[in-house]
Amino acid sequence: MRVAIGAPIRAEFRKVASTKLWWGLLIPSALLSIMINVFGGVFTAAFTESERLPLLLGSVAYSLGLTTVFAAVHGVVAAAGEYRHRTVTTTYLTTRGRGPVLLSKMLVSAGVGGCYAAVTVVAGVIAGAAADGGVAFPGAGPLAATALIGIAVSALWGALGAAFGTAVSNQVGALVSLLLYLMVGELLIGALLQAADPQAVRSLSSYLPGNAGEVAVYGIPANEIAGPATGPQVVELLAGVTDPPAWSVALLVLAAWTAAAGVVGWLVAGRRDIT
Repeated sequence: MRVAIGAPIRAEFRKVASTKLWWGLLIPSALLSIMINVFGGVFTAAFTESERLPLLLGSVAYSLGLTTVFAAVHGVVAAAGEYRHRTVTTTYLTTRGRGPVLLSKMLVSAGVGGCYAAVTVVAGVIAGAAADGGVAFPGAGPLAATALIGIAVSALWGALGAAFGTAVSNQVGALVSLLLYLMVGELLIGALLQAADPQAVRSLSSYLPGNAGEVAVYGIPANEIAGPATGPQVVELLAGVTDPPAWSVALLVLAAWTAAAGVVGWLVAGRRDIT
């Protein structure tokens, strides 16, 4: 298996590293994290000196939630771009099977997404700490846990974006569709689910892919800021869901969505004419 997938991964890594896309998306992601966490640090220093609430942990989680969008965009553009520029024909002809090509794209895009999240955390913590002045800096354990969860969520969204870009293949169509879903579509679906009468139906809003990622990222910060009893209610408010599961369950849900997107991408790509 190492021989079968190693060469496609190296080839995909070289493609990504040779373009401006990865750092072109990394820069605004890092700048957003800096701005958000400067605000979070200032807010913490101004309003929580007596209670020492680690609000900076919440701003880091919020910036990680935005970073996942950049990770997904990179995955979509990197995968669908091969069809736009007609380089996918050479890629398929020089690789044994189309499955390893998709898998390599998903793995490399996951790595890029994870790197985005890592930079987001580092930049955000430095900016937030400078603005906070050490008033209520979050503990190392919760901060590390939030960072690792955010890296995992961003990596999954990078892989999901690559699978979606492979399935749709039209770069503009795939990108617009993904952004419309994340910015508008999931909000409408979530609102419809939460308007239903049965509690079980309302709780399904937590299992949509975008909401699942947010529930995973906000889980630990909400518990640290509001406590275990009130934490789930804070997650409901921040993620716009009902009856959210534990962060670990939400992470598994997003992983399942990513795997499903990979299967769809594999089925569609395997039947697509590239001549």
